[in-house]
Amino acid sequence: MVKALVFKGDKKPKKRKRTADNDDKTNQALSAPTSADNRDSYTGDHVEPENDDRWVSADQPSDISGPLMVVMQSAAGDKPYALSCDATGKVFALPIENIVDGNVSSAEPHDVRQVWVANKAPGTENLRFKGAHGK
Repeated sequence: MVKALVFKGDKKPKKRKRTADNDDKTNQALSAPTSADNRDSYTGDHVEPENDDRWVSADQPSDISGPLMVVMQSAAGDKPYALSCDATGKVFALPIENIVDGNVSSAEPHDVRQVWVANKAPGTENLRFKGAHGK
């Protein structure tokens, strides 16, 4: 199971007390969703949930923006690695721990050093990458 990346200073969700009547209604609402739940009521087209926070692969260079994770697979087929950067600016490869069945498309960062922020350089098509520590 892949764990979500947690940053220092993130607020924990507040728990609220529920009554017995509320619990019954909640359990009914949380029952198994049907395929119609993710469809637009007017067109019937499939709609992605708004709170989908998965990491996705970039198909084109124009898809690269904001936080990203650079994943590398060795030629020998060993465990995949993520490009990482420490506080001094040293760049190194760190093994990925949050991965499902060795599939690199399911990889998620387990350390903030594996997260990079991409920005386009003004007036060009070039990208700038900054690590978690701003270097």
